[in-house]
Amino acid sequence: MSSAEPVAWVLNLDAEDELVRGGAHTPTDVMTERIEGLLPRLRGLVREGDCIAWPGNERTERGRWGRAWCVTRWARTKLEQAGMQVPRAPAIEVLRHVNHRRFAHELGQALPTAGWAATMEQLTSLLANAALEQVSVERSWLIKRPLGYAGRGRKLLRPGRRSAADQAWLEASLRDGDGVQVEPLVARELDCALHGWLAEDGQCTFGQPTLQRLDATGAWQSTELGPPLTPSELELLTREAQRTAEALHAAGYFGPFGLDAFRWRAPDGTLHFQPRSEVNARYSMGWAIGMGDFRPPPGAN
Repeated sequence: MSSAEPVAWVLNLDAEDELVRGGAHTPTDVMTERIEGLLPRLRGLVREGDCIAWPGNERTERGRWGRAWCVTRWARTKLEQAGMQVPRAPAIEVLRHVNHRRFAHELGQALPTAGWAATMEQLTSLLANAALEQVSVERSWLIKRPLGYAGRGRKLLRPGRRSAADQAWLEASLRDGDGVQVEPLVARELDCALHGWLAEDGQCTFGQPTLQRLDATGAWQSTELGPPLTPSELELLTREAQRTAEALHAAGYFGPFGLDAFRWRAPDGTLHFQPRSEVNARYSMGWAIGMGDFRPPPGAN
């Protein structure tokens, strides 16, 4: 299934910022400029004939179907203001639920000693886990806030006494009771992803696995097809993507999504595969590459 009908895009790559706040949202000038700088790298997603209703507000005929990176309230408003038809999309509460890292946590932790902490006491207990020495060479931790993107909303904790800045960040992250994802910093050797599009009836179209290149902060740099996965890694990734699609459907979500995964090496030299490190229930930078010629039908996001 694909669509040749041009659409108008709202590329709200900062959707998680809106989902965190839950209320009024206005992208900062810095964020708008950053997104504008990424537009040339999104031309695989924004096809010939499509236009961009934001950022930049390209002029086009009113009444064409809209599409958004993530159909938040703000994105819907921008499409309506541009005179575009708003696509069918899940409720904002569903979007927040399935993009929240607790959703992925509840599907099961795949990294040894990883877990979820809702209080400082739970966090301290996880950090004290002696099994860490068998997982992370550096004996360091990554602490991730519930909603983040492009390497934002995370803190690297190294062994030893916490700095005042680290402690303040942790306390602020736990203040609202939303919790944080806690995982060991492991030696990653390959990052990959599998993308899909989930119809309202639960039918899912999957793309091809992709190789992802990330910077030191975890922010996306590039995507290409054909990661050198072993047969067992490919099976794990495919099975986990199907299981994730079923969980997304059960939660009321439909639309684009992606599953990040990685290969890592333990201190003893053995290789392991993490088949679900992140769930992105929206479009992503590598989605169009992984999905090839597929595009949703008109009226769908």
